[in-house]
Amino acid sequence: MVNSNLAEDIASENERSLSTLVRTIARFQGKFSLTIVRCNYASLRFAMLEKLRDRSTVEYQELVLEPATKTLYQTLLNTVQEQPPKALIVFGIESVVAIDDLLAGANRARDQFKQDFAFPLILWVTDAVLSKFSRSANDLKSWAPPPIQFTIQPDNLMNLLWQKAEQAFANVENFKLDDCKIESLRNDLSSFGETLNPELHASWLFIGGLVAFHKSQIDLALEHYQQSLAFSQQNQQWERQGIVCQKIAQAYNRQAELHRAGSQDYWQKSRKYLQQYLESFEQAQRNDLAAKCISELGEVLRLLQAWEELQSLAVKALEMHENCGTSSQVAEDYGFLAEVALQRYEWEKGCELAKSALSVLEQAEAGKKETGLYLLLWAKAQRNLSQQSEAVKNLEGAKDNTQLQDDVQLYLRILEELRTLYFEQSEYLKAFDLKLEQQEVKSKYRLQAFIGVGRLQPPQQTINLALESGQSKAEIVEEIVAASGRSQDVKRIIERIGTPACKLTIIHGQSGVGKSSIIQAGLVPALQLTTFDARDVLPILLQSYHDWVMDCGQCLRSGIAKLRGESLSTPIDTPTAILEQLRLNQNRNLLTVLIFDQFEEFFFACQDQSSRRELYDFLAECVNQIGEVKIILSLREDYLFYLLEWNRTTNLSMIDNDILNKRICYYLGNFSIPDAKIVLQTLTERSQLDFSEGLANALVEDLAGKLGEVRPIELQIVGTQLEKRQITKLGEYQQLGSQAKLKLVKDFLDEVIADCGKENKDIAKVVMYLLTDKKETRPQKTFAELAANLRIELVELELVLEMIVKSGLVLEVPGTPKRYQLVHDYLVPFVRQWENAKLLEIREKVKEAETLTQSAEELLEKVQKDCDQIQEESEEWLARLKRAFKIVAIFIIINIIMLSIILVDLIIRGVA
Repeated sequence: MVNSNLAEDIASENERSLSTLVRTIARFQGKFSLTIVRCNYASLRFAMLEKLRDRSTVEYQELVLEPATKTLYQTLLNTVQEQPPKALIVFGIESVVAIDDLLAGANRARDQFKQDFAFPLILWVTDAVLSKFSRSANDLKSWAPPPIQFTIQPDNLMNLLWQKAEQAFANVENFKLDDCKIESLRNDLSSFGETLNPELHASWLFIGGLVAFHKSQIDLALEHYQQSLAFSQQNQQWERQGIVCQKIAQAYNRQAELHRAGSQDYWQKSRKYLQQYLESFEQAQRNDLAAKCISELGEVLRLLQAWEELQSLAVKALEMHENCGTSSQVAEDYGFLAEVALQRYEWEKGCELAKSALSVLEQAEAGKKETGLYLLLWAKAQRNLSQQSEAVKNLEGAKDNTQLQDDVQLYLRILEELRTLYFEQSEYLKAFDLKLEQQEVKSKYRLQAFIGVGRLQPPQQTINLALESGQSKAEIVEEIVAASGRSQDVKRIIERIGTPACKLTIIHGQSGVGKSSIIQAGLVPALQLTTFDARDVLPILLQSYHDWVMDCGQCLRSGIAKLRGESLSTPIDTPTAILEQLRLNQNRNLLTVLIFDQFEEFFFACQDQSSRRELYDFLAECVNQIGEVKIILSLREDYLFYLLEWNRTTNLSMIDNDILNKRICYYLGNFSIPDAKIVLQTLTERSQLDFSEGLANALVEDLAGKLGEVRPIELQIVGTQLEKRQITKLGEYQQLGSQAKLKLVKDFLDEVIADCGKENKDIAKVVMYLLTDKKETRPQKTFAELAANLRIELVELELVLEMIVKSGLVLEVPGTPKRYQLVHDYLVPFVRQWENAKLLEIREKVKEAETLTQSAEELLEKVQKDCDQIQEESEEWLARLKRAFKIVAIFIIINIIMLSIILVDLIIRGVA
């Protein structure tokens, strides 16, 4: 029993605090004031607010912040700008996920609070928030007098503790400690001189485990759970013992997710506690809870591939679930039995069991989301019964019905099975597309360190787990930036975006340095969680330019809906409409970043200057006239000069009409040796690939070679092969020989060729060979030029080209006609060293063609020389004939003149 005088003192103090709050609201009408109210418990807050409503003569407004709230100032402005209240009380700050960023942004925007909020502002906070206020928003906090405090009564606190303990065990899956913090409870208990009895202490240890688990502090959660379990076991509290065991198993399952290398050990520990969980509920005669437990145990046994034990458990579970379970649990039991049948090669039995699972769900009218696993199992059985077309149909249905974010591993299993089936049916392009999708999913969820020549994906698991654990946005951004493999570059580009004078950034570099990856996996997701001086950032990414206006408008619309939860009523389908929306964004404290990736594509999508002029004028307006818009262009280095047309045809006064200035261009090149080691460490750690330091150092040195730099694309290619071979130690790498790097690159190329199918393998090699020449360069070739050398069906060439372009080994160079080019010079020697009969035959034909061409050229040159000589001789003879003719003519004329003289003389003599 608590001291009655203490209870009276607390009640009196709360009354004085309430009176102070009433006076504050009344006193500061028509002008800004900031008041902070400290209250740790929702029940106490409700009681005090009830009294406040009765006593306050001023009608005030209440606002509860959502957990996803990003900026305090903008949220308050959106709430009050149409009709300012006489006072505003704000709750829920403690529930905001990115609370540190919210408070820091409020501190930066503090002058705007005074300017725009002419009314008393009351912020209702807990001790934890008050502590963060002092760290992140001390300047704003200094405007408020000492906090008004409300303290819970000791008896009420003890009642709350028992109530929460009962709630935690009664509805453990939905339990949330949302109205207090454990630290606050401990402090208040200490101040009251209270201690917990052993049972209540054990209950709060369990609650502490739930809180730690939610924050991804798994080791701490396990420590709390184990201490709580000891009490339950000593006092034979079977039901609570089972609940705690289930939570311990859940914690070990999470450990298995976070540490995949040791997953088997964690699953074994999970199995142990799930078996205790089942025994406890059987002792408590709680078949309903035992029915739930048995399903979780079955899943762990499946992961451990303990098929005999799973068979026995599933039979027992089926009997139990048919009596007191749900249709989903019954279907799951049939699914376990189907998996066991497939492991035993009992294909027909597996088929029937999978169909039974689907039939149960269909009769219960369950949603399609639950059918994915059973369609997969059915398809696996059908494939082995030579029912390929039926299997494909079921797998396509499984893929459509399974949500990636709900079950990543199941989704990947479906993709792998479907890819295998497509390949066996010679549907090579479909199979290859699924392989690329698998790589993207694994990269996105940190299941794979390297991606070959593909693009990195934003680390979805990092974002999800960070948000769940309450990390600040700054911490999440740091993880995203690190995962991109280009942390320094991403940070520098974000710094440019945050610099008011930096309106335009041009990212340029060679093909294969990772321009698209850095944008897609690093820059965009980081910007989505970044604020600049309390301004949210809206990144808009464009990668296609055939209809850039429509794409940009749609991205703006969806981006604003996601960021602010607003649906725009007016269409955004013209450059003018986009510019108008960008100005509206600016007025609403929103910084828009327009990112044009692979911008070289624009010049081929819009081939005449008049069509390009529309985008030029639009970008010039953004750069010159709209302050809260930043432009990023990313393109290959060999296309930089194309930008001079934009510079020449529009006025870019904001950048002094100097588009290729070094202050604007940002070069993305190869990795230095130290940077490559950091990148390698980051990529392997984030995906739990345990590369030894010795292997990392040796690999980087090999990749750098005489160049002293590491090509990003080569790091990815070699890393992919090492990861596939599960090579993580230096000794294992050294067993590949002195030419390990060359062998791994060759194996990667062979793998891509094999993906084209057995019948297309030689064609793919020859196509790649024809994209090189004896000068060790990468000539560009048109489709027609490649077809002329191959003499095969055009459809086969189209297939091969599409696949090797998608693989990233060959570039499709835009233009009319399109041309194809090997992605990088360093691949040329590997391609030209390929040996097989067909390739040698083609090589000989190419050499013969080259020889014939050379002979023809020599013959043509000789004929040309002969013609020139004949022409010269003809001209000389003609000149001689002309001279002779002239001499003869002169001689004839002279003779005629002589004869004429003689004749005249004779005539004269005759006359005489």
